[in-house]
Amino acid sequence: MVGKIQEFSVEGYRSIHRIDIKFDDVNLITGPNGCGKSNLFNAFRLVRAATEGRLSHAIALESGFDSILWAGPRKDGPVQMSISLVADPFEYKLVLGLRPRNELPLFPLDPQIKSEVVKLGGRVMVDRKSSVAHMSTVEGKRQLRVDLVDSESVFAQVGDPQDYHYLYSLRELVARWAFYHEFRTDADSPLRRPSLATFVSRLDDDGSNLGTILYIIEQRGEFERLSEILRAAFPGSTFHATGGQFWMNVEGISRRIDPKEMSDGTLKFLCLAAICFGTHPPPLIALNEPETSLSPALYEPLADLLTHAASSSQLWITTHSEGLSQALISRLACKPIRLDKVNGETVRSGHTPGTYYLQED
Repeated sequence: MVGKIQEFSVEGYRSIHRIDIKFDDVNLITGPNGCGKSNLFNAFRLVRAATEGRLSHAIALESGFDSILWAGPRKDGPVQMSISLVADPFEYKLVLGLRPRNELPLFPLDPQIKSEVVKLGGRVMVDRKSSVAHMSTVEGKRQLRVDLVDSESVFAQVGDPQDYHYLYSLRELVARWAFYHEFRTDADSPLRRPSLATFVSRLDDDGSNLGTILYIIEQRGEFERLSEILRAAFPGSTFHATGGQFWMNVEGISRRIDPKEMSDGTLKFLCLAAICFGTHPPPLIALNEPETSLSPALYEPLADLLTHAASSSQLWITTHSEGLSQALISRLACKPIRLDKVNGETVRSGHTPGTYYLQED
């Protein structure tokens, strides 16, 4: 499948010395709390930040480049981190390092791009070192760029979609990935307010258009199957939506229950339902600990939601719940990637620190 992720690698990021993963249709990342699952998830999200041209901003939100570097023992030499991705027909690798102090940088916590490479069908299209890049068009013309800002990716700085449309194709592919980490469910949460009734393709990062997405699914999606899962998750309850509003009816209660009265777990589960049953499924759905705030009784219905999503999207799921892991394994026959932390380093279970490896077939 064009655009399907095949491999992802990260080196020198927080607790990760190096981890290389061969992607499958369902990628289940498991392990105890604090083992580095979220570090791997956040490193993966940096790919999207780079292709969207907001790499520096994303790193600033993590307290600066120095805070995301490998935290373990270091040998003499350059201090760097790298992320790389293979998503047919593209390959992308980004290497970041500390800015030399003799440059007297104005913002020393900004990263400096040491290397950036884009390949198309195995052919090197962008070969960049710091602010200098050799770039090729699909037709084979080569251009030397010497004016690049060395703290931001090439995607933020090349504006010719005709000659370099492969950059736009890769950026568009990654932009369609959906990352979800957590949803606010406090009294002022966007989930508890009506949303504007306008067509949208997927759930917003903060869930603010949940009512609209549920309405679209009810009108045009596989609402019958979703209703079955919701009945199993919340016996005696039914869910309804119109425009940008949604509510639930509960047996024995004569009035409807609006979002302001729903439990945190109910709202969270509805968000996950909207992600998994969206009528325009993204090529990748990445979920970081989706079981958070949910009762263990909801793990089986949650596994049903994710099984449905796996029919049309690649999945990246991190979880420390053995119950959810086993429910997914029984439905999807996926092989979990278990992480542990050994002497402060995130490693694959059974491997020693400092070893490099690919996920076994």
